[in-house]
Amino acid sequence: MTNCTMGGAESADQFYAAQAGDKASLSELMERHKGLVHYVIRQQSSGSLSYADLVQAGQVGLWRAILGYDPGRGVAFSTYACVTVRRHIWGAVRRAKAGAARRRVGLELSSPLELVDQVVEGEVVAVLHAMVEGLPAQRRRIVCAYYGLNGEEAQTQAELAAEQGCTPQAISYHLRRALEQLRHPSWSAALRALIGRNRRQDYLQALGGRRGSA
Repeated sequence: MTNCTMGGAESADQFYAAQAGDKASLSELMERHKGLVHYVIRQQSSGSLSYADLVQAGQVGLWRAILGYDPGRGVAFSTYACVTVRRHIWGAVRRAKAGAARRRVGLELSSPLELVDQVVEGEVVAVLHAMVEGLPAQRRRIVCAYYGLNGEEAQTQAELAAEQGCTPQAISYHLRRALEQLRHPSWSAALRALIGRNRRQDYLQALGGRRGSA
């Protein structure tokens, strides 16, 4: 991952003011750090998107970085913002590629069976989100960000570590413990029933035990 080293002379109070709704502070921070957007764009492939589209996506990332930055954590804003800007730019590129692929194959439903599949998929997503909501706050945030469950592009463990001011090893530990909890039969019974993984041997495997007969 390329390291962003662009800095600024703003104070913590200016970030807090922008986050509290001060438009002047927000505009000033956006203007001061707009070069970071162009810096990130130059480091990665643009796919089929125009430079203007990439800038627009990057500015959204910069805006979100300003509103989410915590000066008290000791992480440089450029380091924090670089991750968010890059994620939004890559998200725009990936969505453009996915949209092109969907247009090639078509999205029209061809049978009632596909409607049923969509309903089941919606139920699976709802149950999965309910399971994740039961995790401790820190692990819930990590799982949502790592798998893109918050509606944004999925982040790598390195990106999460930079954003949260910790090591990738710490992110890996919390992610592993969260997944162990989610796989436990007491948590996953409803989801396993929906996807047909609620046989005895499936539960034994989830618990790390010996395979049994169905």
